[in-house]
Amino acid sequence: MAKKSNVNLSSPLLYIVLGLLLVIFKAQMLNWAMTIAGIFFIVTGIIDLTKSRTSSGAINLVIGILILVLGNTLLGVVLIVLGILIAVKGLIDLLEVFKGKKRNALQVVFPVISIVVGIALAFGNLLGDLIVIIGVLLIIDGVLGLLGAKK
Repeated sequence: MAKKSNVNLSSPLLYIVLGLLLVIFKAQMLNWAMTIAGIFFIVTGIIDLTKSRTSSGAINLVIGILILVLGNTLLGVVLIVLGILIAVKGLIDLLEVFKGKKRNALQVVFPVISIVVGIALAFGNLLGDLIVIIGVLLIIDGVLGLLGAKK
């Protein structure tokens, strides 16, 4: 008699589909996500206003409109800030490694990678490549999830 599996297959399949979409459509997916996020904030703002939550409703409406109107500009600013924060975190981690008495190559490599990725994200055109990498990782995770479900 075959043993029933209690593993949920929907998550690995969703990861694979989302990963494929990211790999195939790259930056377009980000535009779609920004549009969906803007609409989401507008809808929740309207719902809040109908429930007499005026301050949160107004804030959600403003955020939604800003995302829809200034989405790419806001995204650029967010990427610059995020890249700088990642680079600074890498630099702090690297300084901490050099403060310690014992260090190995891995302790130095990861902060250096963080610094390089942060700078590239903030000042380079790494977004398209980053989206593809995330897509590939999602596909791998989904495939591994499916393989694990068959056990």
